[in-house]
Amino acid sequence: MAGTVVDGMLAGLAGAASGINTAKPKRGGTLKVGLLSDVPNYHIFNGAQGKMDASGFCVANALYDPLFVSAANGKTWLPMLALSATPNANYTVWTVALRQGVNFTNGDPFNADIVVANFQAAQADPTVGLAVRPIISSVTKVSSYVVAFNLVIPFSTFPYSALSEQQTCYMAHPSSFSPTFAGTPVGTGPFKIVSWQVGTQSVFKKNPGYWRADAHNRQLPYLNGVTFKTIPDDNSRNQALQSGSIDMLLTQDGGSIAKLKNIKGITHRTDEHDPRDPSLNCLILNTTGTMNQYFAWAGEFAAAGVPGALPYILKGQAVPTPVQMADWMGTLGAVDPSTLAWNTKLKPVLNDVTIRQACAMAINRATYHKVIAGGTGAVADGVFRHTSPYYKNPGYPAYNPSKAKALVNAYKAKNNVSTVGFVIDIVSGSSSEQKAYAFFAQQLGAVGITVTPRPLVQSALIENVIIGQYDAATWNQFGGADPSINYVWFNSQPATTSPAAGGLGLTALPAGTFIAGAVNFAHQGDPAVEQAMLTALASKPGTGAQKAAWATVNSQFAKDLPYLCLTTLVTAWAARSNVQNWAYATAGDGTTRCLNPDGGSTRWDQIWKK
Repeated sequence: MAGTVVDGMLAGLAGAASGINTAKPKRGGTLKVGLLSDVPNYHIFNGAQGKMDASGFCVANALYDPLFVSAANGKTWLPMLALSATPNANYTVWTVALRQGVNFTNGDPFNADIVVANFQAAQADPTVGLAVRPIISSVTKVSSYVVAFNLVIPFSTFPYSALSEQQTCYMAHPSSFSPTFAGTPVGTGPFKIVSWQVGTQSVFKKNPGYWRADAHNRQLPYLNGVTFKTIPDDNSRNQALQSGSIDMLLTQDGGSIAKLKNIKGITHRTDEHDPRDPSLNCLILNTTGTMNQYFAWAGEFAAAGVPGALPYILKGQAVPTPVQMADWMGTLGAVDPSTLAWNTKLKPVLNDVTIRQACAMAINRATYHKVIAGGTGAVADGVFRHTSPYYKNPGYPAYNPSKAKALVNAYKAKNNVSTVGFVIDIVSGSSSEQKAYAFFAQQLGAVGITVTPRPLVQSALIENVIIGQYDAATWNQFGGADPSINYVWFNSQPATTSPAAGGLGLTALPAGTFIAGAVNFAHQGDPAVEQAMLTALASKPGTGAQKAAWATVNSQFAKDLPYLCLTTLVTAWAARSNVQNWAYATAGDGTTRCLNPDGGSTRWDQIWKK
């Protein structure tokens, strides 16, 4: 990380670390922040119903408080709205004590009923619920300020998974959970909404009744307000910072990060050496060549002629074989390169592991790192960086264009086709995404694979990946202070096992078939991955069994290739020189330092301006 000091080593020295100033803060002023994207609809912007990317987490930290935050060393969770989390003997029930005396900005109290309502809304949400239900069976009120999280599986690091590092950690006022809600979301956080122009900017003002104070008992926040501006293009965001039209920015583009050191009058830092595994910058692949098979099983695509097995199961009826096969294969297809629409009449190619191997061998990750990522981060070969305690060389395919071309030619001969190609979804309006796509097109074209771009706004790209109407997409995900937060993203279930035993009940399918969970967006269904994760989650944190199990997950990904690895994602924050203490935050006690920024997420309550 060129020009950046690991701030944790020098936290006690005022101004010594980038973004940290322990001098007496100056109150007032409005901070203007340039973010990568915006939410599709602010009316359902909350942890239970939202769809948060890095920018979404940033805005959430202005409006809401989480139950917990990660410690600065990344090894545990610290109190915020929750005070403690205590497991039972086998980690299947976690009892959480809540903070008293906290109110929402509308005056209503925060209590156990609020937590229960948030998680009930999350479980009921058509998308968020898909990530919650594989882990949490119910949340029950024990007393006014104590709740119990009853889990589906043993989960030794559960507070990371849902209560601190995921969007479900944010507690919203239940008024926004109504399907007809058209008002302004309400939180307990340091700021409250003034206005929100989706896709342009959101304006927040200080919450004068905020419950938190700093280590000197000074009430937070220091700022009068924060304005978030949506600037999708990385170069434009850098220019806005340089010109002064914004005070601070978030970027995850390597080229833009490399340019930050040449902008006078700013300070910046990256998370390259922070105590958390970085997200993986990759191409996510639709490994089944189908729409979301779990959605098909549940009957989500009934209108498209795929009836769904779950309605039969719920009635206690045997699922007809044609229905089972429709669930499994009825959504097979690909994105039409001429119309850029999903077409069930097209034969996918990325469901063949040899083509995925060819793609992995065709892309020179070292060149991508140098030319596209600007030398930031490191070449990736899996979901863990090489210094991670969970890392063991997974055996990811090495760059070998000759072998890649031979695999493509063998596929052509076997399937009697003359061309091999697929569509890559990229974020529209981003020059860095266009540059990356051009690189992929050149590298894959050299081995006989033709690709076509499909530019989409970020929310539409994510929606297509969720539904499964995609071939490949530029993607970054899976970082965090603990790998357990990724369980739901990798989860799969046995298709031929009864639902009562944790399967899907599709008895007509080949024995041993696994179907990816609803939010396993690459659609990889690997029993070895699933078993390794269950072993890790049931193991005591920090043990050899836990570490070995996560290393097995990484090794299986190198064989299955649901993700074409590129680099470890580096997130950078930069601010003009008058912005102070932007890389510092504390837990609920106002004294104990928490991990901040936490990847693409940062807190705003202890920032001040000269």
